Amino acid sequence: MISKRTMSFKIAGIFLMILLTSVFLGCAGSLGSGAGDESADEGSSGAAVAKTVLLYPVNRVLDVLDIFRLNVAAGPGFGLNLRATKFVQAGFENYVSVRAGLGKGGGMVFPRYGLLYSESEVLTFGAGPAYTGGGQRGFTEVGGTVHLGIVGVEAAVDLMEIVDALAGFIMLDPQGDDL
Repeated sequence: MISKRTMSFKIAGIFLMILLTSVFLGCAGSLGSGAGDESADEGSSGAAVAKTVLLYPVNRVLDVLDIFRLNVAAGPGFGLNLRATKFVQAGFENYVSVRAGLGKGGGMVFPRYGLLYSESEVLTFGAGPAYTGGGQRGFTEVGGTVHLGIVGVEAAVDLMEIVDALAGFIMLDPQGDDL
């Protein structure tokens, strides 16, 4: 009989393999992209179907990762932002930080997910759509950011990314972010 611990390690190993495969395929896919690629793809619908089928599991994992923003920060400043979408938020932020964790865009290691990236919110404040900062946050993001002194933390869920992840299972891509 397989123990719970052994099963947990197997599941973690499978998830790690999927994640590494997705990163590899994402990097490999971006190497050959250029302005002339559209004409080459028009004549190869079979190749496009094969690409869609092969990248289907990878895109589902990436879509799930897109849902979350969870990171820790180091850098001087102060900030508090609570949001229940871009239109229902309030806060004041003034910090320059390096962040480690999931965050959309601008990553030094993996551009799509952050993992290690810098973020600055210099004298941003307000409420609702008049909030002057948070350009990297999605319009449908629900979460919060707290930064005190030299440490900070951020946690959020993007509601539109949930829709995108669920739609991906039936081959739709509302966010247009599939590989």
